[in-house]
Amino acid sequence: MLALTGCNGLATPQAASDQLSIQQAPKARLTYVAIGASDTFGIGTSDPRTESWPADLAARLGPDVRLVNLGVPGIHVRQALNIELPVALDTHPDLITIWLAVNDLADNVPVAGYQHDLDLLLDRLQARLPHTHIAVANVPDLTLLPHFRSANTEQLHRQISNYNAAIATVVDKHHVLLVDLSQTWSLLSVHPEYISGDGFHPSNAGYAQLAMIFYQALQQNRP
Repeated sequence: MLALTGCNGLATPQAASDQLSIQQAPKARLTYVAIGASDTFGIGTSDPRTESWPADLAARLGPDVRLVNLGVPGIHVRQALNIELPVALDTHPDLITIWLAVNDLADNVPVAGYQHDLDLLLDRLQARLPHTHIAVANVPDLTLLPHFRSANTEQLHRQISNYNAAIATVVDKHHVLLVDLSQTWSLLSVHPEYISGDGFHPSNAGYAQLAMIFYQALQQNRP
């Protein structure tokens, strides 16, 4: 509580101007928006708000980073255009990561439709945020997950390859960064502890590893 008093016991304009200072919230050095689904939200952790890979990545990026995690469990790219994109645009971020593919693939969204929607997402982001750094992740080897143990391995590999080819095409067109999880997330074969008890989402350790993969990709391709 401020006590603003003059010599007569009452606040005077001069005394107020001398004693009153307005404190503003510290400005973020970098605003980071994560667009994605349940694996961006942080399903599989005990506290998604602090243990998701975007939260870990934000911490690795240094102090004074503002994270806006837009991950929505179960979402497809087409839905993200109406749900996550408007918030991302209003936030005016310096960095955006996009990991939206696994739900589309698992729900058999045609590759052509997925590619169209991802392309539209990047079109709209770059039209409004031309100076924002964008990184897009592709599909890791889902055959390593217990959740897909009963799937036709050959067919699933073909789907993953087709999706990743579509992602690579869109990334090349828009000149954004590709985070190649199809190569780096093969660590699952020797680190089963990176997967949570549901056999699908990462564990706390898995999210920390994902954050490291994104961080290293960003550091190697600093604008």
